[in-house]
Order: sequence, then structure tokens, then C-alpha cells
Amino acid sequence: MNHQNESTGVLVIYTGGTIGSIPKNSKEPNSPLVPLSKEDVDKKENPLFSLIESYDSKFQQIVLGNQSIRLELKSLDKPIDSSNVDPAVWTEITSIIKKEYENYEGFVILHGTDTMTYTTSVLSFMIDNLNKPIIVTGSQKPIGETRSDALQNLITAIEIAAAKSLNKPVIPEVCLFFRNKILRGCRSIKYSASNYEAFRSPNLPELGTADEYIVINESIIRKGSTQSLQILGGYSPKVIYLKVAPGMDLDLIETIVNSEKIEGIILLTYGTGNAPSLPGFLNAIEKSISQGKIIVNVSQCMSGEVELGLYDVSAGLLSRGVISGLDMTSEAAYTKLCHLLGTHQDNPSIIPDLMQINLRGEQSKSIFNLHFGSGSMDVNQKSLTLHPIKDMVDAVPSMYNSNFIDKAFLRIMGISEDEETDFQSARGKVYIDMENATSKSAENIDNYLGKFDKRWEIQEGKENIFFTITNQAKKFIDNRHHISITIINENGRKLRWEKMEIGIFINSY
Repeated sequence: MNHQNESTGVLVIYTGGTIGSIPKNSKEPNSPLVPLSKEDVDKKENPLFSLIESYDSKFQQIVLGNQSIRLELKSLDKPIDSSNVDPAVWTEITSIIKKEYENYEGFVILHGTDTMTYTTSVLSFMIDNLNKPIIVTGSQKPIGETRSDALQNLITAIEIAAAKSLNKPVIPEVCLFFRNKILRGCRSIKYSASNYEAFRSPNLPELGTADEYIVINESIIRKGSTQSLQILGGYSPKVIYLKVAPGMDLDLIETIVNSEKIEGIILLTYGTGNAPSLPGFLNAIEKSISQGKIIVNVSQCMSGEVELGLYDVSAGLLSRGVISGLDMTSEAAYTKLCHLLGTHQDNPSIIPDLMQINLRGEQSKSIFNLHFGSGSMDVNQKSLTLHPIKDMVDAVPSMYNSNFIDKAFLRIMGISEDEETDFQSARGKVYIDMENATSKSAENIDNYLGKFDKRWEIQEGKENIFFTITNQAKKFIDNRHHISITIINENGRKLRWEKMEIGIFINSY
């Protein structure tokens, strides 16, 4: 055997799925398919590698090009159909990777296609400080069947995982490889139940393609970590999907979203994050959030981005505390929320902000939030200066960088007057880092954020004020000093608001 450094070679982890399935009854070829058992996979002449022409079972190596690559196989204790995948399976996978991490240059996970995107998403969040490839693949037909796509997917996945030995660009990420596309795991969706090109990445280009040659898009590959591998195993599955549809029964919605057993909701909305503006629906959402539940807005559309507040029909969700899922897939949003709920049980208040920060390349932007809380101004009170009620939540120190600000907004939400008159109004100006501002202060200076002048009928509910403050955020919000917001009340009447915040969008790429 060729003696190789222990950090070379590829470990293939078999979890089950179509790629290794066989008829349940060997005497009846058309009987239902079941995964190969651990005993089958553990055989020296195992069915998964035996069809690879360049695999040498004696020396446990595969020849790729002119290079011999050490190749070993390990099975889960009980391989499963991927429809039965659960957190225990993910824990077993990550335990194997952690134990064997220093012994291989890369890993391939063989997995069923039904829940492959959930597994690639959750592994992305569970595995921290990754600097080696983890390639998840499978097939639409079992490896032994005629015209199966399994063998090509398996061999190419091994080649991608062995990039270090082959002097090719290394992808230190959890990836999904299928047919000829290398996708970021937490950006992938299953597009087809039967097509050999079954997976897509709707909001991010492929990390690479594998046709005659493997070509890697190095400009969007995440950098490998120089720190020690960490497995973050916390996971709370008390999260549900709620898909918005026309004519929903609002009593049923209220019953669902206010269930005591639910900790989080992935709200699947129309278009850019729109949902009914019906009072019954919004009141149910508001009540749910007031109980401590986290609601994340993700679009039902295959591609595109949630833009809360772009239309009036989404402003109601924003003002009640629904947070943006930006351009995350529904699978990434679901597993990310479950992961954060399980790993931040000691400090759940930071989870809504962490959900909006790009942790593993799952979204194109991060939203960093400064919260000012609720407030009010008394009759004839001319000005009020406010400071954030807590520090900006950051995933890692110095992740926030004002040089990469794409856009920023000041939002004053749930505005009302103290007196319930038929018509309510709010009029004034807002400044940043200018505590001595008055109604006569200049408006042609960088500190000036804008003016508001609104009048509405009381039956219309409460009002919201949004300012675009991109240029001011770039100048003043550097995360090195505590900023202030000064509101000038030019109405001479008592004013109050339920929530005030600054949302700063930072480009991830």
C-alpha cells in the first residue's frame, strides 16, 4: 500500500438513501427498495465501491487521473431512507466527522435526495471552523441499476473532496453535488423528484461545475477557518412552516401560531414578503411574537428576496416584529432557526438578530440591528434624544463593517397619539448624533435624517415611519461609539411609538 500522510484521503459516510438501495425481497426485483444494511456496507467488497473500476479493495484506494487516493467507507449504525432523517442522524454524522477529521482531507456523505437539502443546510450550521470539503451526494436510481446516475455522482464527489491531493482548489464548505453542479449546501433546493438535474441554487451561482473538467468558482468560495473544528450540536425542532394562502381561516391561524408547543415559525409569504393586512391575521402574529415566539418571513417564490416594508402589505408584519429571512431557502431558514433555538437557550433574545446575520453563506446580506425600544414624547416636549437599549448583536467580533453597507433604514413603528381623536397626526424631524438639535436646526447637514408629516384616521390603526439613512449609516454607525437619535416633535401633542430600530444591510460578497 502507498503510505500517505494521515491528512490525505477521503472518508465516505453512508447514511442510506436511493444510492445504496436494493429490493426488500431479493427474489422479487420489483419489491419496495430498502437501504443496504451496515453489515452489507462493511464488507471488504462492498456494493458501493465494487462498481468503481479504479477502486482497489486490497489497498482501499481509488485512482483519479494518475493519483492514488486513500478511500474508506463508514456506515451509520442503522442506514435509513432519508424521509426518516432526524437530529439523531445529524448528530451521528457530525460525530463521525469530528472523530475522523484529522485523518482525512475531505468527506463524502451518501444521502437520500428527499431531505438532502435539510441535511446540507443543518450540517452547515452545526459544523463550525470548517477547513475541509464535506460533499453530500446521492442518486435518483440505485447504484446497481441500468442508467443509474449514482456512480458518476459518487466518483465526482470523491474527486471534489480529494482536491488537496489532486492540486485542485479546495472548497472548505458543506456542499451538495449532483449531476454536474457543486452547490453550497445551505443554498440548495430540490427542484425535481425524478430529473437527474434534481437540485438548484436559486439565489447563488454554483460553486463549481463538473463536466469534462471540474471548474471551481473561487470568487464565491468561503475561506477555510484556521481555528479548531467545533460541532455545535444544539437543535430545537419546535418550529413549523406556515404558508400564507388566499382566504385562510383566521381562527385556525390564531390557534396554530399561538400554540404553547411552538417556539418558532417560518412564515412562507407572497413575493417579496407580502401577506394579508387583515387585522385578525396581524393580531394573531403580534400575539404570537409577544409570547416569545420567533417568526421569520421567507418568500414562497423559488428565487428573490424578502423586502419587509417595500409594500404596505408587508409593513404590518415588520412593525409587529416579524423578521426578514432575506433570500434564504425555506430549508436553510428552518434549520438555522432550529439550530439557534437549540444553541442559545441561555440567551434567546439574540436569536432574532442572529437569524438576520449571514453565518455560513446562507444569505446574500446580513441585517445588523440597533434597537431603541418603545418611547413617547409629552405634550409640548420639543425634542427627545434616544440611545440604543443594547449593543448591536454580532456573530463574531468585527463582522460588522460599515464599508460594506448596502442600505440602511430608521424605522419608527406603531405610532399613535395619546388621545383617541378621530384624526391622529405626527410631524417632526430626526437627527443622528446631534443631541442639541432643534426645529430650527439645518437640514443640509449629514446628521439630518429626514422629516415626517403624517395624518391618519384612528380606525386605520397605528402608523409607521421609515427613513432611508444609508449615507448617514456609513458615516456615523461604526460600531465603535454609541450613537444617538434625536426626535424633534413639531406637533405640540403627545406622541408615542411601540418600536424604533435601525436596520443596516451589509453585503456578504
